[in-house]
Amino acid sequence: MTIESKNKFSVTLDHSVTTFPTVLKVDLDDETFTRIETWAGDADILAVNEANNIEFACQLNRHDISATPWEVKQERALYVLLKEAHLPTESVFSLIKKPKSQAVPKDRQYNPWHELPGVYVDHQEENSRVVVSIEGKLFTRYLYSPQVGKPYYYPLIGPHGKTLIQDAPDDHLHHHGLWWGHDDVNGHKLYHEFRGEGRQVHKEFMVMSSGPVFGQITTLINWQDEHGNLLLQETRSIRIYNLPPESRYVDLSTELHAVNGDVKFGDTKEGGFPFLRVNEQINGHHTGVISAANGKVGESEIFGSVTEWVDYSGKLFRSMNRESGTPVKEYAEMGIAMFSHPENDTYASQWFVRDYGPFTPANFHFCGGKVLSSGDVLAMKHRLFIHQGDAAEGKVAQRYKEYAEAAQAKLTFQE
Repeated sequence: MTIESKNKFSVTLDHSVTTFPTVLKVDLDDETFTRIETWAGDADILAVNEANNIEFACQLNRHDISATPWEVKQERALYVLLKEAHLPTESVFSLIKKPKSQAVPKDRQYNPWHELPGVYVDHQEENSRVVVSIEGKLFTRYLYSPQVGKPYYYPLIGPHGKTLIQDAPDDHLHHHGLWWGHDDVNGHKLYHEFRGEGRQVHKEFMVMSSGPVFGQITTLINWQDEHGNLLLQETRSIRIYNLPPESRYVDLSTELHAVNGDVKFGDTKEGGFPFLRVNEQINGHHTGVISAANGKVGESEIFGSVTEWVDYSGKLFRSMNRESGTPVKEYAEMGIAMFSHPENDTYASQWFVRDYGPFTPANFHFCGGKVLSSGDVLAMKHRLFIHQGDAAEGKVAQRYKEYAEAAQAKLTFQE
């Protein structure tokens, strides 16, 4: 059943949206947010474009992607999922609502999430993991067992169901897909996972939410020395958008809090906030090309440079074609980029890259180490962009511009 609404409104953009599919954020004042929230109740919200009757999935949101160890910061916003449809700088919409899906994961099936719409965040506490699906298909897992040296995310699924990252390769067992770490924190090691080293300990979930437009996981993590003493606390957020595997966004927020005295991050290359280890097939030793926003290419040119984004693209094995009688390997080109938000300081956009696959935008080696005074916070924001094709075909530069210069939207009700 669909319930029509008399809530008709216009959305005015400061500039047109030119990259699709994407997500539009509309900031709301308290009164407008409460009005829509009260009307919608527990239903899903859709905005219908009055000009063409196209429906856009919407999601009201209170939780910001930023947090302190004590609370998640608040926002009042309506997020709109824009598929392949032109949106002029001014459009008129009406709101409708539909009953929220009551589907739940079905255990003991090959894909327990196949009937789940949107971004579904499935906490499997007994397995110390959170499984995230997008439109019924696995996207990633958050793995936080106390038996591992640091919480991490693996895989990150992109085009053709392939993961763009790898976990614990033979050459570096401590490289875990998407992870965070540093090898000198007040003289203690929290990186390699050797015996007698410190650990990152998952403390609690501050946000764990699903939705038609995005899902979010915000966690509190204790960085502890080898004796279990607290060195610092980190609030780490990941926001996963309901976008197709050929063009997929993941927003990251990393905040390091000196809650127990000064924190000194030593001058070492062994660290990143965050680190990615790309799938071996698309690294620089195989089919991959490493490119950067500043026009540099490859490890030797990009390593240590300050730039807005870095991309690894290459060919991944897709399937074996046996139609001709002789098996032929088929490949598909795809890539993964990491964007540094323009509000970041230089230390969060100076790149460590290696041809063999690891890269990070925030490595304190290039700034000679970093000192975080007691009570202070280091905050940085990044975005992952998974795409089809190489950096040019995937329009990585245009996608970064969209991230850096996000359209500002104003909502006005038409009474």
